[in-house]
Amino acid sequence: MGVDHFGVTITLNHVLPIIILYIGPETMLPLASALAAIGGFLLMFWQRFIGLLRWFWRRIVRKES
Repeated sequence: MGVDHFGVTITLNHVLPIIILYIGPETMLPLASALAAIGGFLLMFWQRFIGLLRWFWRRIVRKES
């Protein structure tokens, strides 16, 4: 499946190397910054985050007696 442009079919296999070459450090900095912020938030509140996950797990998997 590709785009037919002037009788030439362009597929993702043709375009992907060009896109990968275009991605440089300056385009990845916002993504890296967002991931670092999420990681920092989780590290600051790790115990509360795990406690929240355990609370959800207990509510979902509660055994009926």
